[in-house]
Order: sequence, then structure tokens, then C-alpha cells
Amino acid sequence: MAFAFAALALVFLGAEAATSADGDETLRRLLRAAQDFDPRAAIDGVAAEVERLGPLGAAYFAAVYVVAEVLALPAVPLTASAGYLFGAVEGTAIVLFSATIAAGVSFLIGRSLLRSWVERVAGESAQFQAIDRAVASEGFKIILLLRLSPIFPFALSNYFYGLTAVEFGPYLAATLLGFAPGTFLYVYSGEVASVAAGAAGDDAAYPWYVYAGFLSVGAFVAAKVTEVATRALEESGGIVADDDD
Repeated sequence: MAFAFAALALVFLGAEAATSADGDETLRRLLRAAQDFDPRAAIDGVAAEVERLGPLGAAYFAAVYVVAEVLALPAVPLTASAGYLFGAVEGTAIVLFSATIAAGVSFLIGRSLLRSWVERVAGESAQFQAIDRAVASEGFKIILLLRLSPIFPFALSNYFYGLTAVEFGPYLAATLLGFAPGTFLYVYSGEVASVAAGAAGDDAAYPWYVYAGFLSVGAFVAAKVTEVATRALEESGGIVADDDD
């Protein structure tokens, strides 16, 4: 749990830095520290702690996941590990709950504590300005499409969405729904890895290659969903950057 408290301290340090005279430089240092973060070592530590805590392991995992997303640390390996630790169904539920909470926290921080810094960064992005205009007219729909189409990093985008006109409730609902397909796919890949490694033991209902087949089908469906969402965003004008720009 020490990791969670230390990470939360970094959040408040970043918020304080954003309002200080040398805030930009301090924030850049924090971002560099986040880039140096070793997700594999962290995941190993989380997995061991989850097993040690037993029934409380899911709550610990959720807390660490929320902190990682708020700090914009790499969360994909952590997402996949949920399938290894909890299975596809429970793992997906835990990650969706955690990611939605983290999205809400970052949204509120971007709208308040870090607003001035986020405004400066967003002001230099034509894409964000296009998103802002689209969200003003169709908030839930645009946020949902943005969640289904991974054209922006999930964790960082949460701060920027705090500047838009979307209301908090629809924002959380769109995040939960839009994040669900990709989350299940990543979590399920962790369960497949667990079965393939023999960690599931006799609990596995099918041979590993059956799970792998389901994973391939899921990846195909997810790719199609992403394609449709991206096309819809392109029609919104200016949200999807032109490769020729």
C-alpha cells in the first residue's frame, strides 16, 4: 500500500507544481519519472500482495489501478494481469470499476487543480479544440466514440476532458461503456496466459487453444468496433488527425 500513498503524493505535488512559477518544469520531471516506471516489477509486487491479502486482494488491486491511471502510468500490463489473478469476468469488473473511478478523479483534477496547466496544453492542440466543439453538442456520444477508438491515451485524455462541456454523469457512463470491450479483451488475454501456463490447473474448462481461439475472435470484433468508432469520429470533423498534416 506504500506505493499507493507515494503515488497519491505525486498527484498533489503535480497539482501544486501546476500553479507555481516553475510548474511546467516540475511537471516535466514528474512525467519523466513516470516514463521510467517499471510496470513489470510493479505488477510482480501487486500480484504477490493480492495473493497475500486473500479476499481483500481485489480491493488492493483496484486501489493500485486507480492510482496508476491517475498518474498516467502504463496500465495495460496491469489490466492483463487482472485476468491472470481473478479470471476474465471478475477481472473485467474490477478493472472497469477502477478505470471509471480513475477517469472521474482525473476529470475532476483537470477541471480544478490542474486546470491552468491543462488549458495551456490543450490550447496548442487543434484536435482537442475539435473535440471540445463536438462534445459541446453531443457529449455522451463523442466521449463514447473516443473510448472505443484508442486515438488518445486513456489516462492523459481524462484530464483534457475535464475542460469540455460534458457533464460528469454522462462522462462516467460513456467511459464505462466505451472502455468495456477493450478491457475485456486485455483481461481475457491474461486468463488465456494463465491457462496456457497451467496456472489455472484443473479449473480450466477447455484446453488452452480453445481460449486462444476465443481471444482471436474477440480481437477481430474489437478491431471492427474500433474501425467503426474511428470512422464516426472522422465524420465529426477535425477529431482524427490527418496523417498528411
